[in-house]
Amino acid sequence: MHVHLVLPGLLWPGKALHDTAFDLELPALARFFGRGRSSWQPPLAVEDWLCREFRLPKGETPAAALRLQGEGGSPGKGYWLCADLTHLKFQQGRLTLAGEALDIAPAELQQIAEAVSAHLAEHLPGYAEFVATGEHGHAYLRVNNVPQIATAPLSSAIGRDVQATLPHGPEAALWARLGNELQMLLHSLALNREREAHDLPGVNNLWFWGAGSLPERAADGENHYDVIFAATLAATHSNRSLLKGIAAWSGMPMHELPGNADQLPRMDLAGRTLIFDEALLLPAQELDAQAWREALARIERNWLAPFTAALFSGRMASLRISALGEEAGLDLRIGRRDLMKFWRRPVALYRIAPP
Repeated sequence: MHVHLVLPGLLWPGKALHDTAFDLELPALARFFGRGRSSWQPPLAVEDWLCREFRLPKGETPAAALRLQGEGGSPGKGYWLCADLTHLKFQQGRLTLAGEALDIAPAELQQIAEAVSAHLAEHLPGYAEFVATGEHGHAYLRVNNVPQIATAPLSSAIGRDVQATLPHGPEAALWARLGNELQMLLHSLALNREREAHDLPGVNNLWFWGAGSLPERAADGENHYDVIFAATLAATHSNRSLLKGIAAWSGMPMHELPGNADQLPRMDLAGRTLIFDEALLLPAQELDAQAWREALARIERNWLAPFTAALFSGRMASLRISALGEEAGLDLRIGRRDLMKFWRRPVALYRIAPP
């Protein structure tokens, strides 16, 4: 069994890493850092990393069409943007996107969809359709005219100054004006006054990103997964809708993320398994040190310690860890022979830093 464990949010910002992690007991992770073969990479948003890993066409990640398919929608050949329902808040003197789930009720979602659809039909050239799925506040916009903007994935915008991540390009002014109008529209809805009365975060913003259409498949009838991976990926485990969409598009086997390594189903020893655990991502985005520490302790207990035992026993042939962070990415590979190099001392997480 060859396992690829993806951990977005593991690399806490360098200036805060020591104070956040210096006293954490993470023997399995430290052993992997000390004995594995590592390579540093430039930082990538989670969505862009996934599309690069699965060799989707270069350019802006077509996350909207892929994620919509992953949530049971039918993007067809249309051109889609994510138009995610989010909460803007003031934090440390700046306007930022909050990352917490908004828990939008079906009646609220219907009210939002009706109001936004009417506004877009009147004010957006080339408007075709607005779809709100309710899945984590996800919504989608289909347009007939390809927008001339470059956008930032939602994962790279959460917790950051909104002004630094707004769309840019020839039509940036148009979309900035549209965004302001939609903020005022959402703010005026009765549902937000009711949410405020119940101490719930307001639904006061739409975040546009991930524009594109479903990528073309191989012309010979084989899908992208067959061509690139030669059917070596035995299974993928994740709760992320975008990855589910990539799986649906490519024919890749897909499963929900289990609670720990013991709950993984029996897998083909000749195959590879990808495990995408994003429990660290939101705490890292919002610099919530306590939540991040608790999530990392669970990952050590549920994944890393069992994988150490599996490598020592020979039940696992190799482990690859992809750690994604705001400042850098780290790819770590370790096999049983690497793990047996006892003369290599463990290296604590807080000592890890890009060259």
